[in-house]
Amino acid sequence: MKNLFRAVLFAVLAALSWLPPAAQAAMSQWAESEGGRMRLVVISQPRNDAILALLQIEPKPGWKTYWRDPGDAGMPPQLDFAGSTNLVLRSVSFPVPEIGQDDGGRFVGYHQPVSLIVEFAKPLADAPSTINLNAIVGICEKVCVPFVASFSVPLKPGQPESEEFMQLQLAQSTLPEKPGKDFEIRNLHLSINEKLIEADVAIPNAQAPQVAFVGPPGLRFGEVEIDAGADKIAHIRIPIISEKAQAGRTITMLVKSGGRAIEATLALR
Repeated sequence: MKNLFRAVLFAVLAALSWLPPAAQAAMSQWAESEGGRMRLVVISQPRNDAILALLQIEPKPGWKTYWRDPGDAGMPPQLDFAGSTNLVLRSVSFPVPEIGQDDGGRFVGYHQPVSLIVEFAKPLADAPSTINLNAIVGICEKVCVPFVASFSVPLKPGQPESEEFMQLQLAQSTLPEKPGKDFEIRNLHLSINEKLIEADVAIPNAQAPQVAFVGPPGLRFGEVEIDAGADKIAHIRIPIISEKAQAGRTITMLVKSGGRAIEATLALR
């Protein structure tokens, strides 16, 4: 059903792309680079007391871009919204990435167009707001090319947003699902000797899942070790090879299993 929903959205967006752009639409022009393009799309009407925007990144065929942690090579997106007006950044959500191997080693990222969903609080509900973004995104073929672009998009609450809303719906359909009892990250903690980060993960089947994660700044990690058995519990161990982890610091972990994916940001215990 989710795949059918995405297919319908793709068809609608393809049709919309042939129409002339709406006047004063809340989206930037495309910024172009050797390996692709990107733009900022803003949904000006608040949803659940939040302002949402999309950073759309489209690598050219044969090129790729990256998740929060790129793997062994590449660079994750660096997004600076500090110059925005009457908006406070809450979160940036990433689509489910590919996890695999390429010429650079372990790869976590995307070979296809992706949209990062950015959520803001708007402190003054009736005051004007503008999203200002300075972005550095890794776009790579055989070598990586930092893609640098700046965007400034004012919110336009009175303008029609049908295309922007469809873009948002499509982006939301690519996010990891919410953890549930049959698929969740449990018992994230430091080992007694503080040399490992360990977690138990309830998974949909008995096969070992794929795992990607981002830890606190300053920590470096070894190769992830994963054991999975018939009890549908995967035991994950992440060696710490630099500095020392501390309880209370957070880990963002993404787990893919059985065609599904979850992500959670948890504090170490």
